[in-house]
Amino acid sequence: MHAEPITKGDLVKLTKGLMTEAEAREKLEHIRWPEGVRCVFCNSDQVGRTVSKASVRKDGRSIPERHLFNCRTCKKQFSVTKGLIFEDSKIPLTTWINVMYRMCSSKRGISAYQIMREYGLKYEAAWFMLHRIRWGMNDKSPTPLMGVVEADETYVGGKPRGHIEERRATMTQSERIKVASDKKVQVFGMLERGGRVRAQALTQKGERITKRDVQATLAANIDTKNAKLMTDEYSYYVGMDARLPHGVIRHKSEYVRGAVHTQGIESFWSILKRGLIGTYYHVDAAYLGQYVQEFAFRHNTRHISDAERFTTLMSQVSGRVDWYLGRNAKGVS
Repeated sequence: MHAEPITKGDLVKLTKGLMTEAEAREKLEHIRWPEGVRCVFCNSDQVGRTVSKASVRKDGRSIPERHLFNCRTCKKQFSVTKGLIFEDSKIPLTTWINVMYRMCSSKRGISAYQIMREYGLKYEAAWFMLHRIRWGMNDKSPTPLMGVVEADETYVGGKPRGHIEERRATMTQSERIKVASDKKVQVFGMLERGGRVRAQALTQKGERITKRDVQATLAANIDTKNAKLMTDEYSYYVGMDARLPHGVIRHKSEYVRGAVHTQGIESFWSILKRGLIGTYYHVDAAYLGQYVQEFAFRHNTRHISDAERFTTLMSQVSGRVDWYLGRNAKGVS
């Protein structure tokens, strides 16, 4: 007979005592307003609380207990989820908390199908829920990268489908390469050696970034007075030495030359692609940027525990997400 383990994991510690909506709401209130509730509209501390008891409608639907706040200054009413990624969600806060922790602790992510099976949600609800959480993972106040900064680009998608003999019989090699290339999406990234990574999908399917795009992105994200840039020999980076010190590694003949290399950002690309291939399988180009931000968030918080990473995520969940899953769904700008 197996005995219960003496040492509890972080997820057990987190969820113990948080199995009710009331306790989950109290935790969210404490994280959002550690010094007391303030109005989300006018920031006043003159706020009262109204509690409506749980009830059952005539059609049998149960209405949970609701805690609403009333601002005495601006006379507006709001709840603890107002203006957060949880706003207008029918999914229980306990489920939100558990899924957020799973995303923080799963090094290669967790799929919407997995959440659908584990929590009994519809796929669309699980998919939208995970994208709301990814929105919360975005860095709300980015600061310029400093020190040694590696920059590189990678290509996601575009894997040829069907048997290779069929493609050889119907297309030339140049046509096969073009078909695969047109399906790829370019992702550009910068890594502060030993520190943060900043990456983003700069194009849609089949499009290509330009030298001007790359250099504008580098200038916007790097402290050019306190940084040294490391790149490969690609033409995107020609002329960057006029803005800041620039080391170039020529991959045709070498991969490392002392401190000149791009191994750090290439390692991040490897983790990103292993997650996309092994966990998500298929990612639409319109939403690729959100998946990239998810992996960047976990990389940037890799030196802290899963519980601390979860707390960090809970502190930056502001911003309602109102785009939707559907035929005309749009990516997040």
